Amino acid sequence: MRRVWVDNLRWVTVLSVVFYHCFYIFNSVGAFGGLGAFSENQPQDAVEYVLYPWFMALLFLLAGMSSRWALENKAAKEWWRSRTLKLLVPSTIGLFVLQWIVGFFNAQPGMAELSSVPVFVRYFIYVLSGIGPLWFIQLLWLYSLLLLLVHKLDSKDRFYNLCGTAFSNPVGAVMLLFVFFFLSWGGSLLTSYDAPLMGLYRIPFYIIPFLFGYFVFSQDKVLDRFKGLGPYAAALFVLMAVLYTWHWFPENYTSAAVQQHWSTMLFASIGSVCLLIVFRQYFDKSCPVCKYLGKRSFGIYILHYLPLVILATFLKKSAIAPVWIYLILIVSVPVLSIALYELLSRIPFIRWAVFGIKKAKKQ
Repeated sequence: MRRVWVDNLRWVTVLSVVFYHCFYIFNSVGAFGGLGAFSENQPQDAVEYVLYPWFMALLFLLAGMSSRWALENKAAKEWWRSRTLKLLVPSTIGLFVLQWIVGFFNAQPGMAELSSVPVFVRYFIYVLSGIGPLWFIQLLWLYSLLLLLVHKLDSKDRFYNLCGTAFSNPVGAVMLLFVFFFLSWGGSLLTSYDAPLMGLYRIPFYIIPFLFGYFVFSQDKVLDRFKGLGPYAAALFVLMAVLYTWHWFPENYTSAAVQQHWSTMLFASIGSVCLLIVFRQYFDKSCPVCKYLGKRSFGIYILHYLPLVILATFLKKSAIAPVWIYLILIVSVPVLSIALYELLSRIPFIRWAVFGIKKAKKQ
């Protein structure tokens, strides 16, 4: 049985990622990558502080929950094959087929230095530079591989049931929040943020929400303990977002000093739980638009950086005022991502390589 509120939370989070990237690509706070800022001081960069700490942690948490539910209805081997098709193929073969274009535009600032490099070597550079947001599904595939072992070790659900029993009473629910926060903080402290690649993947940190999603938050009896707390969870999330932005802006929010601070991990962990509570209480309902976006959230995530980096590159060189550039990107990137998905998902080889779809699905 599908959880409508989970589907809604997933596509809303994916659109939050798109919204974030529309600001990140011009950031002035020192975050790695992007096309450069419009000015030295940009108040609009505060948007990045509101979104960055929690949205990827939440996507991994939701992935863990969905993995648990899928493994309840599928054999482990069948589930693993579907994970490999959907995650590994787009994040490897898809780079060579489509995402190298993202790498081409990412490499534009250093194009003069690459002019003497053979074309085929440049192509491989573009492929590596085109990973962009696909790091998420690469890491998710790795976690899924680990989950096969975890699933086998706990084949009788002893640990799963223990988590459900421990965290489904009032004291346990409070303890859950503390444990989730402290383990997330510990995972962050084990992460090296100095190297851009390691700072992006953050393997020791993101494994925490993924496993908590699988073992804990996938259980209705645990989530039921937070039933009716939607207004308080929403207020707490807003309060954390305001205080976090006020405290850290305009420091580089991707630096080790910020990412390993307790406040970042508090916002990431407890903020994710707050959104689970809010969406379970208020957004467990569907509509045609929600269903449509829910089915295409994966495609939007896979594709969005392509139209974003192309549009942003040309708009940055234009005489258009920054405020209009942001508005153009915020409106056009999701629309173009969906349009690209509708087109590419109908082309046999492309839909397999870019989206991990074996054959065309009935729309």
